Amino acid sequence: MKVDVLVVGLGPAGASTLKNLTKIAGKDLSILGIDKRERPGFPVRCGEFMPSPEEMAILTPDVPNALNFYTFDSKYIASRTNRISFHSPAGKIIQTPFEGYTLHRGVWNEDLLLSAEKAGAQIWNSARAVNKVKNSVWISREGSTPEPIKAQVIVGADGARSRIAGWTGLSEKRNTEHFVYAKQHVMTNIDSPDYDPTDIQMFFGENYAPGAYAWVIPKNGNTANVGVGLRTPMTKGKITVSKALENFTSEHPFVSELLQSATIYSTIGGLVPVGLPLKKTVDEQSNTLLVGDSACQVVSSVGGGIPTSMVAGSIAAESIHNYLTGNGSLIDYQTKWKEQMMTMFTRAYKLRRLFDKISSGRDSRVQWYLNRLKSSDVNAVVHCRVPLKVTLAFPFIKYLNAFLN
Repeated sequence: MKVDVLVVGLGPAGASTLKNLTKIAGKDLSILGIDKRERPGFPVRCGEFMPSPEEMAILTPDVPNALNFYTFDSKYIASRTNRISFHSPAGKIIQTPFEGYTLHRGVWNEDLLLSAEKAGAQIWNSARAVNKVKNSVWISREGSTPEPIKAQVIVGADGARSRIAGWTGLSEKRNTEHFVYAKQHVMTNIDSPDYDPTDIQMFFGENYAPGAYAWVIPKNGNTANVGVGLRTPMTKGKITVSKALENFTSEHPFVSELLQSATIYSTIGGLVPVGLPLKKTVDEQSNTLLVGDSACQVVSSVGGGIPTSMVAGSIAAESIHNYLTGNGSLIDYQTKWKEQMMTMFTRAYKLRRLFDKISSGRDSRVQWYLNRLKSSDVNAVVHCRVPLKVTLAFPFIKYLNAFLN
């Protein structure tokens, strides 16, 4: 079978690429999207939080027409939030205004694919890419004998451990420091006076989220996404992600009270890349490009990937169409996404590395530094900026850490 474009993986990045490409090309191109899941977009493997268009315009000022680009139809918005609260290991809470909303991400993802399908794209569910030879990807549908799909352009949107990236030589050797293992419950029947459905809550602590953070993200009414993330080098072999989530929901002084009457509706887990994006996201020899988690296009300080996948998918679609119609090169994709998002990615990675440097996974250090931050400092952090006082203190951090040991 031959197609013009093959998209492997139909999460936010792949679905955005597919939807935008069909919007531009209509039925002029033959487009196939595949996903290993029976129902692409489900189960949802993220906290579903999305900053408001106004906040995203601040975070990505180089994205054209950002206010309209990041606007979602109200049917995809589960709840609106206006604040983020940082909880220190000892219970200090620092709050900062930050507008956003929790999505019905699975429904949004599915509607992108339905729209692309109506516009002419083919979609294969329960289909796995099992091998790649030159410009052909061998695909097994529902466990059947693999068949080759030859494509003029291949899009790898198959997640943090992308096979497409590995087969084309675009992947980079990265240690476990650059990945967060996450696990989350969707919890309902939350009945506590301390539960504020407009407040995103982030928690730090070596018993709950070593090397990352835990969260309570309001979803709708008395339902919330409750999860933890950790990086294995910071655990020192003492805790698993499942145990960390159990600790968080049953032992954390604030959260255990908050969730006392709550019940678990569903549980999911996933792997989030938190390094810098890959240096190369286009292989011109095989006409392959990577989008989303496959390219590590994630805001590494918070693990956010929905808005960046939207941007990457839009740029990828335009670049692919231009290439196939003789009006551009696939390398334009790499140039443009870096122009629009690399500054944010670099700042976020700097923040993540700084957090590692000052904490080394120790609650006592995290507490000492958070005790000295104000709301304005936290506001800088959520906008991927290093607070001025931290910048000034940076040359002295190793001495402070020695004092805090």
